Amino acid sequence: MRTKIKIGICGVVVVGFLLFGEKLAAQLPEESNFSAEGIPVFYYDIITLKADKPGKTLLRIFTKIAYDELQFVREKDQFQAGYELSTIVFDKQGGQVGGKISDSKITVEDYKKTNSRKDFSLGSAEFILLPGDYKVLIEIMDKDSKKRGRQEIEISVPDYSKGPINVSGLLLADQVHIDSLGNFVPVPNVLGNFGETQKSLYLWFEIYNHIDLDSVKIVCKIVNVKDKVLLQKKYYKAVKGEKTVEAIKIPGGELEGGRYNLLLTVGEGKSVVKRSRKISVHWMGMPAYAYNLDNAIEQLKYIAKGKELKKMKKCPPSEKEKFFREFWRSKDPTPGTEENELMEEYYRRVDYANANFGTYIAGWKTDRGMVYILLGAPNDVERHPFEPGSRPYEIWYYNRFNRRLIFVDYSGFGEYRLVTPLWDIIR
Repeated sequence: MRTKIKIGICGVVVVGFLLFGEKLAAQLPEESNFSAEGIPVFYYDIITLKADKPGKTLLRIFTKIAYDELQFVREKDQFQAGYELSTIVFDKQGGQVGGKISDSKITVEDYKKTNSRKDFSLGSAEFILLPGDYKVLIEIMDKDSKKRGRQEIEISVPDYSKGPINVSGLLLADQVHIDSLGNFVPVPNVLGNFGETQKSLYLWFEIYNHIDLDSVKIVCKIVNVKDKVLLQKKYYKAVKGEKTVEAIKIPGGELEGGRYNLLLTVGEGKSVVKRSRKISVHWMGMPAYAYNLDNAIEQLKYIAKGKELKKMKKCPPSEKEKFFREFWRSKDPTPGTEENELMEEYYRRVDYANANFGTYIAGWKTDRGMVYILLGAPNDVERHPFEPGSRPYEIWYYNRFNRRLIFVDYSGFGEYRLVTPLWDIIR
């Protein structure tokens, strides 16, 4: 079962605490202890493919949840956890067009694995849909604690029957196996990240040949944020029949830690299809969700003292990593172990904020990002994007504080500002 650890941290804005899920409880004064409610946090990836049924598209949804997010119970000489994965698809009118529920059970013999953020459980669901716009609701419920984590995603499902050639969505895979028919079968990566020790990933996709071509030209590039091409592969692929499955090995060893764009072009002349997706390379030896040292230091603004932050920013490059490591070493709740749980959780929250709350500025810098980083996931969220006579707003409920926080989008461009006082919670 997951462990509670008391942690005290001083910060610029926050004086004395961070709340990091059920595993990490925070400490205010000695007489007041708070623990977060441990809502399971999970990641997802979505790919669309041409379905076998004419005019329809196959939607595949993959989920990944770290063992540390689940509550394990001892059963004799083993530890067991279980969760329920619920996936519901709604059309643009709000009507349900599909839904699936599945159960997963995890059994480990080593207690350390129950607190691992490097071991994951993979889940999936698939639906056959007409092309169009949909909303997907994904929910994971921990079987033992009954706590739920949920995410809503708006997606556009394309029609792959159009065009002389077409290409499915792109999937990043940790590994690719070959089945009895010679097809590449992927093991989804979901996180879009090379990870701490992973030296390669695979880009998996399908090519749809509607004009009986013998081969197609494929160009795969990895570019940085300045659109500079860092890696490139060009080759011709033989295509037999209407569908060809392809997998391209992507080396990560030649890339520095950071985020990149992966660009794929299939075809030539007037028969060209382009696809793209994000990819990241883990900063070796650092937390799994920190991709760049300078950015990781800047993102400490919510918990580091002003002097500490200024020192790390202005010191020589050769000493930055040293001071960064010393800062987190002093906050490590379990110094006798390899992992620094607080550091991992902090940058996981930063990464989640960037993925979900970014506008014209990075998600971690927004008000919603700040609240998520400091307080963790809310117990519930009410979204009101189109109420008559009102600007778009959201209400986040934190049951452990008996409070609700209101964010209003004054600009209409997704820039939600916190209008509820926060100081009485974090002081």
